[in-house]
Amino acid sequence: TELLNLAAADDEVRVVTLRGAGKLFSAGHDLKEVAQGYIDNAVASGVDPHRVPALRSMWYFPKPIVAGVHEYVGPIAQDILAHCDFVIAAEGTRFSFEQARMGAGVVYWSPLVFMFPMRVWKKLMMVGGWYTAEQAEKWDFVQRVVPADRLEDEVRAWAEEIALVPPQQTKAAKTGIHRQYELMGLVNMALVGNVVSGHGAEEDREFFRKVLHDGMRAALAFRQNDSDESITRI
Repeated sequence: TELLNLAAADDEVRVVTLRGAGKLFSAGHDLKEVAQGYIDNAVASGVDPHRVPALRSMWYFPKPIVAGVHEYVGPIAQDILAHCDFVIAAEGTRFSFEQARMGAGVVYWSPLVFMFPMRVWKKLMMVGGWYTAEQAEKWDFVQRVVPADRLEDEVRAWAEEIALVPPQQTKAAKTGIHRQYELMGLVNMALVGNVVSGHGAEEDREFFRKVLHDGMRAALAFRQNDSDESITRI
């Protein structure tokens, strides 16, 4: 958020690019960080049942954002991508909502709900589904799928192309489009989270206990519980 604020105030910045450092783009939550709060309170840490509906501050960033993703993209990371304007994916990238199986890994208050077909959204949220970069391209959730060694160059090429457009134009277009989606009900998605987040199932508590006491591998094995990937794949 701090870097985006600096970029928004800098007239020299026309486009922002977003990449993940390391082996994968982002696994999402730090599960160890939220585990104790969930066990103690039967709700996911950070969930405020009295919060006012609001979107991430990233939604209001006025300049174009081009993201490049690789390897693995977890649920919260997909929500972040929903706040970007364009996404380029490396071949072999796995977009995963498997956290939704246990651990309250659902994201009800996200622009994602406007980006996926309903049955895809249900499969992701209800059974912890996952999909490939190629499937994401079919829905236009990502704009291009490229070999991993070309990802950086492709992201840069998109950023340079967008930078040719006068910034007043991209700002006006982005602000107007986002306002249209807000009027269609996007802001009120946060109210859904107030009702259903942090359901406190015993399986969720056990998952987080394993995160804390048995390690991440044991917790993930417990969560998957012989899940059939041929069914959970979108």
